[in-house]
Amino acid sequence: MTTAPEALLPEPGPETGTGWFVYGVARPDLTVPDGLVGVDDQPVLLLRGPDVAAIASTALLDRPPGRRAEILAYTRVLDTLAVPGPVAPLRFGTILADDQDVADHLLGPPADELGALLDDLTGRVQLSLSASYHQETLLAGLVASSPEIARLRERTRDLPEEASYADRVRLGELVASAVEEERSADAGALLDAITPLCVAVVDKPGRGMDGVLDAALLVGNDRWEALEQVLEDLAEQLHERIRLRLVGPTAPYDFVGGGSWA
Repeated sequence: MTTAPEALLPEPGPETGTGWFVYGVARPDLTVPDGLVGVDDQPVLLLRGPDVAAIASTALLDRPPGRRAEILAYTRVLDTLAVPGPVAPLRFGTILADDQDVADHLLGPPADELGALLDDLTGRVQLSLSASYHQETLLAGLVASSPEIARLRERTRDLPEEASYADRVRLGELVASAVEEERSADAGALLDAITPLCVAVVDKPGRGMDGVLDAALLVGNDRWEALEQVLEDLAEQLHERIRLRLVGPTAPYDFVGGGSWA
């Protein structure tokens, strides 16, 4: 839920000490919902050019590094506008000095490149998939499938740490290697199942011992329902070993960047 701004900052200019906090770019005909506010509770608006528009709100030029509240405001604005979209996020913390700076960096020469990017994003959303092991089930499976892991686990169960140090080190190495092998196979199988339904996938390694996969998925609106069905079927098949979690839609944070405008 957004709130009305407590105090409006002056419009950016040479003497005001404020600039434009730019969230991303969109088509000029995008409608910003009434009451949408961004960083420092400032109203969000579009700075329109002929072909693209900058999504922006006023911000102090002299400001501390990004705080959690600012990151939340940044994602709230972009995720809200991605629904009618398309939008292309800019790097968090992008502040341009004034209207001319916005025109030079986004609405002038880069507009053709940005317009092509928005064309590519039209009718597509980002979804984020995470997969993680049920740790107890994972470890039980490793013990059952590896006699050496089972033997070392049994030997070290009741011994003092000093007396079993070498065995514990070896056990840790074996478990880490077995988990990595299992993670590679499971992540590969998941990606094989979902990639044909996605326009693009950014694969991120799972975090921690129980992490299997973190992936950003760019999905066409016409394939979204089919992807959800595939993941529901997989969740049913894998629920004893692996948890699946799908989040979105969000703005396509993982599928922009690297252009001359970034």
